[in-house]
Amino acid sequence: MKIYLISNNLVLNDITYESEMALDLKRATRPLAIEGEKAAFKLAQKLPVELLYSSTYASALATAKYFSEASGINININQHLDDAKIGSMGRHNIKMLRFMQERNFDYKYPSGESLNETKLRVSKVFGNILKNNRDTAVVTHKRTIMSLLLKYCTTGYNLNERLILSYNDKVILDDSENDIDVLILTVEDGKIIDIDNLEE
Repeated sequence: MKIYLISNNLVLNDITYESEMALDLKRATRPLAIEGEKAAFKLAQKLPVELLYSSTYASALATAKYFSEASGINININQHLDDAKIGSMGRHNIKMLRFMQERNFDYKYPSGESLNETKLRVSKVFGNILKNNRDTAVVTHKRTIMSLLLKYCTTGYNLNERLILSYNDKVILDDSENDIDVLILTVEDGKIIDIDNLEE
C-alpha cells in the first residue's frame, strides 16, 4: 500500500483583502493559481488511488478534486489535516516563527500551534489512514507533512541551518520551495516501511 502526502504550493498570489482578516483565514481561503490547477491535474493522472483525504483549505480541495475525478472516488475532508495555525504574530513574522519552530518543536505564537501540537492533531486521522490498506492520497500542506513526519524521520540541519528530515539516510523533506511536494509512504501490515519523495 502507498500513501501519498501531497502539498500543492502553487497558490494565487495576486489577491487583495479589502477587509480585516486573520492570517490563518487568508491562508485557508487562497485558491490555486492556474499553474497549480494544471500541476494537480497532471499529478492525479499519474497517481491512481483508492482513497482520498483533504484538508479544508481551498488549495487542498482544488487539488483533491482532480484526484476525485481521475480515480472516481469521494473526497474525505478532515480539518485535522489543515495547515499548522500561525496564531497572533504581534511584532513577529512567519520567517521568525519558522526559524524558532525548527529548533524548538514546542514553540508557537499565541493562539497558534507548535509542530508537536500539529503532529498530534494530524496523527489522529493518520492512524486510521494507515489501517485502510488501500493506496491513498492525502492532500494537505508542507508544514503539516513536516510535523507528521517528525514522528518517523531523523531530523538535521542543512548548510543554511534549516530543518531537514531524513529516512534511511536520505533527505526526503527540506526547505526547498517546490511547486508540489509529494512524499510516498510504503505501508505493510499497518506500519510504514519506507518513506521517499516523488522525483519530478
